[in-house]
Amino acid sequence: MLYCCGKNQDAAERENEVIMGQFDHLNVAFFTKASIYPGSIGTFRYRFQREGWTDGKGTLTVWVYENTSFELAKDVESQTFPWTEEGVEQVKAWLEEKLAERGSQPYSIPYPAPKAE
Repeated sequence: MLYCCGKNQDAAERENEVIMGQFDHLNVAFFTKASIYPGSIGTFRYRFQREGWTDGKGTLTVWVYENTSFELAKDVESQTFPWTEEGVEQVKAWLEEKLAERGSQPYSIPYPAPKAE
């Protein structure tokens, strides 16, 4: 059995399968549910905001940020995409790329909580 990163190869491959395809549920209709939608995969945080409608003029702005609230985040990246089938595919690809770059850990609340600055 092969080992990678302290894990056997089968476990590492299963972990990669879980990470890949995390955004497959996104489609044009998904963004009709709310104008702002926050989400996370463990410590990987993201946020969507739609403008307009699906008439070819609408846009989707997507942010990714560190494991904190959006309002307090300092390490923020964003990009705007057209609200079309092609645009949603671009959103999914961009989010997969950012998830691979930033990584994710299971979410946990530090105890004791760090002191506020």
